[in-house]
Amino acid sequence: MGTAIFSVPSVHAAPVMTNIAAKGAIVVDAATGQIIAEQNMNQVLPAASTSKLLTSYLVNQAITKDKLFNWDSPVKISRNVAKVSVEPELTNVPLKAGQSYSVKKLYQAALLGSANAAAMALGDAISGSQQAYIDDMKQQLATWGIHNVTINSAAGLLNSQVYSDAVGTNPNTENLMSAKDMAIVATHLVDDYPNVIQTTALPHTDFYGTPVESTDALLPGGKVKSPYHFDGLKTGTSVKAHQNFVGTLTYDNRRLITVVYGTGPVDGEDPTRFYETLKLLDQTLSKVHFVMVPKGSLRATTKLENGTTKRLSVTNEQPIGVWLPRKQSQPKVSVAANQGFSAPVKRGETAGMLKLDDVTYLSSHDEFASPAVANHDVKKIGFLAQLWQNILALF
Repeated sequence: MGTAIFSVPSVHAAPVMTNIAAKGAIVVDAATGQIIAEQNMNQVLPAASTSKLLTSYLVNQAITKDKLFNWDSPVKISRNVAKVSVEPELTNVPLKAGQSYSVKKLYQAALLGSANAAAMALGDAISGSQQAYIDDMKQQLATWGIHNVTINSAAGLLNSQVYSDAVGTNPNTENLMSAKDMAIVATHLVDDYPNVIQTTALPHTDFYGTPVESTDALLPGGKVKSPYHFDGLKTGTSVKAHQNFVGTLTYDNRRLITVVYGTGPVDGEDPTRFYETLKLLDQTLSKVHFVMVPKGSLRATTKLENGTTKRLSVTNEQPIGVWLPRKQSQPKVSVAANQGFSAPVKRGETAGMLKLDDVTYLSSHDEFASPAVANHDVKKIGFLAQLWQNILALF
């Protein structure tokens, strides 16, 4: 591995460590997956209704990729889902057994109003039953590398709250995942299906005559005033979770994802989760800035075999966007060389990938930010010189 050659301060670009009143928190750049800030991001916690973001992803996938149905397709309501929909302790829109409602209306009710039975009905539409849908949820998480979770509900409810659709025998089982895992879900949702913002940005909607208000108090004109421009995503509340909020906003022309888990009292109307989200952003954005590093502006070296020089100078073939401490203007990089790479080398030839050091991502493959291309030609040495070089390497 080569080492970067810079005249910039040796400042680590590790995530900002925040200190807010929450059990877990994270701030992520949605486009790059860079973790900008975090607080206990790996602790597995109750997800509550933020689980509906995974259901929202699978609805979009079923429409655009699997072609199972479209937004206007009717979804027939089972007796058990209808029973859940009139449970007074839960957030819902009224659903009647045997009656059909459109995918779009159920989707809007689940995202904006956190309608639990609506999310369950969408799970039935995707997989045929709640039990089969839970398996599909787990499978989707596994494809993203998320394994240390508990999933038993399309909506984030306790087993005891979904009656005959319970998975397993423990009535107190509920969905569990970390703030980091939820950030992965939310990032895939807004990246793969950006149309979700058209729904989550709505302050309210109508469900067949029943008004549905967004639970997101940080939307423009919402109950909590914010200097940031939020346009989603989802709240969650339960006895064990307390208050959760997964947010998305645009800042400095970047789309960010925020997750705050385990804050405030067990009260869906209490605004603590939103104020802690604002504190999370204040503590983060006061310490970092987004830098777009132009193509060809970084320098690093990597070992070169059989060349007239033993090291090759490389640069970034593509611009690189990264969040850095405010006093730092360039990231620290190293080179992951192509297997078997050796001389001769032509200027501009790809030698490997530039890896961003000391920058943390949701997925390790995102650390490789740009192809590393040679800054100069290097000729291959002759056979005798190569033989002599190999002999010297033995001593």
